[in-house]
This record gives sequence, C-alpha cells and structure tokens, in this order.
Amino acid sequence: MKVRRQRYFDESQRRDSGFLMLEVILAMALLTFSAIAITESLGRCLAAARAVQSYSTSEILLANKSFEFRTERPTDLLDQEGEFADYPGFSWSRRLEETDSDGLWKQTITVYWYERGKLASDAVVEYRYLPDKQR
Repeated sequence: MKVRRQRYFDESQRRDSGFLMLEVILAMALLTFSAIAITESLGRCLAAARAVQSYSTSEILLANKSFEFRTERPTDLLDQEGEFADYPGFSWSRRLEETDSDGLWKQTITVYWYERGKLASDAVVEYRYLPDKQR
C-alpha cells in the first residue's frame, strides 16, 4: 500500500512540474505580437514628434518672413519664393493679391517642406496697406 501511494504521488508531481509545449508556443506568440505592437506604436510616436517639430519650425520661419516683409521695398516683387539657408529642406513663397480697396493687398506667405515623402505646408495670410504698389 505504501508503494502505491508513493507511485501515485510521483506521477501527479511529474504532470504538474513542467509546461506543455502548447503553453510555451502560446506564450512566445503573445510575446511576439506584443513586441510588434510596441514597435509599431513607437514608430508612430516618432513620426508624430517629427511632424510637430516641422510645424514648430515652420511657425518660426513664417514669423521671420512676415517680419521681413513688414517694410516694403520698391524692388520687392509681387510674387517671390526662395529657400532658407539655415533650414535645409524648407522653402517659402510670398503671393500678393489686390483687393477691392485701393492700396490694400492680401499677402500670403507659405512655408513648404517634405514630411514622410509628401509635400507639407503652413501659411499665414495678412492684409497690408501698400498705396504705392502697382500690379
């Protein structure tokens, strides 16, 4: 009788002492899917951070260009464009359009850059009184 009890105890201990292969495979699959999801989320966060940085840079560049065009010089053209020497990858354009009021012009300054292979832009529209400006 003693032997049977010992034998029964040994068999039940053997069954509960390890993991089944199915459990190990399921755990590895869960770990793999979790790692893929975390990596994808991290990539999206980095892309969003780059986009915010680009928009912040464009706001600064727009403010600088707007300040630069506060004083209108006679040699200034109606439509202009160029690039920023200190900010590679960023370019700008300025468009002046006449309005119904004499001497009042609509000025649109736009900053362009490439983000994830696509052209992105940010613009500011101002109305300026330029009585001497001719089309």
